[in-house]
Amino acid sequence: MEHCYCYNFTKQNGKPSKIPYQGCKLFKIKLKEFGNFDDFNIRCVIDHGSAEFDLQLEGFEECKDIKTDKAWFKLLHLLFGFLREYDVNKIIEDDIKRHSRYYPNYAEGAKSALYEYIELLRTGIYSGAYKHGKFYEKMSVEELVYLLKEELLYRTTIYQDPNSKKVVVVEITDYYYDYDALYKEYGIDPEDDSSESYINFINYITTSKQTKLLKKKQIMYAEMWGD
Repeated sequence: MEHCYCYNFTKQNGKPSKIPYQGCKLFKIKLKEFGNFDDFNIRCVIDHGSAEFDLQLEGFEECKDIKTDKAWFKLLHLLFGFLREYDVNKIIEDDIKRHSRYYPNYAEGAKSALYEYIELLRTGIYSGAYKHGKFYEKMSVEELVYLLKEELLYRTTIYQDPNSKKVVVVEITDYYYDYDALYKEYGIDPEDDSSESYINFINYITTSKQTKLLKKKQIMYAEMWGD
């Protein structure tokens, strides 16, 4: 891949571990290709119907799941936008304002795109994220961007490549949600949104608290097993 050479797109790191939640994605990237968020077209992140969204990149034809791998590529751009303190929310909101004049459902489409990235981080599944879409439907764009930022940063560790100062390795840890266990914990049927328990579940799932809990457990297990 010319602009972003990477490895283990959508693959586990393959290292056996006694620690739960130990899988990760590894991306080896050239910093210059991700450093300038000003040149990044935000429509390729939020506008399902645009040509930009289905961006063409050399090397992706070799991937097993092109849509998911492209989603990871877009998440990497968002990651560096967040890390370099760009106002990602404002950039998205401004794009929505520009295009909503011509496309009345543009904002809703942007929101669905954002929660799909959140669900990719939470489940490892991109194309099936819509089944949890109702959990996020009352969130604003700003709230979704903030949640995505938290979910992404909590999972990310960046290492300098020992052979080049211009290259880094981005590790994104798999903190996957067990939704069935959460439904059981809250005593809810996800199809029945009328109960107080369901409201409490929504108030929880629209935060990053579960991710923090999974990360805390991983640290605890790592200390226990000495990894």
